[in-house]
Amino acid sequence: MVTFFGLDFAFANNGIVVLDGDAKIIRQDIIKTTKKQTDEMRLIHIRDYLSAIIKAEDVVYIEGLSYGSIGAAKAQMSAVHYVIRLFLHEREIRYKVIAPTVLKKFVTGKGQCKKDLILLKVFKKWGVEFDSNDLADAYSLARMALEDFENGKVR
Repeated sequence: MVTFFGLDFAFANNGIVVLDGDAKIIRQDIIKTTKKQTDEMRLIHIRDYLSAIIKAEDVVYIEGLSYGSIGAAKAQMSAVHYVIRLFLHEREIRYKVIAPTVLKKFVTGKGQCKKDLILLKVFKKWGVEFDSNDLADAYSLARMALEDFENGKVR
């Protein structure tokens, strides 16, 4: 059975939502890391978590990098992003990187909006409520993956 993953990466709180083919949530989590861990330990923790749940037939949509990030945050975001992309590529898992503006447009109809608006729009559009922007973004990515799959846009 194909499942659809939405991954919203940050370095400390990483949102993950998994949907079945009927758009039912079968998993939602925040993968947490702490500043007490080295960057390498944090990356391994995220990779190992995903390795335990993603199967070869799944479809994974990842929110792309925010180019507005600065300093160490930009380096850390890039690291987690590319570690996960490499992990998916090596296992030949279908994935797509979705630009933040494209995700916002999919959910709200506009490419620019405040993060809190996503929570409201996800509830209005799909009737699903989250208390975390990370989970709302991940859910939206998973919905996009499912819809693209149903419309033949996923190879």
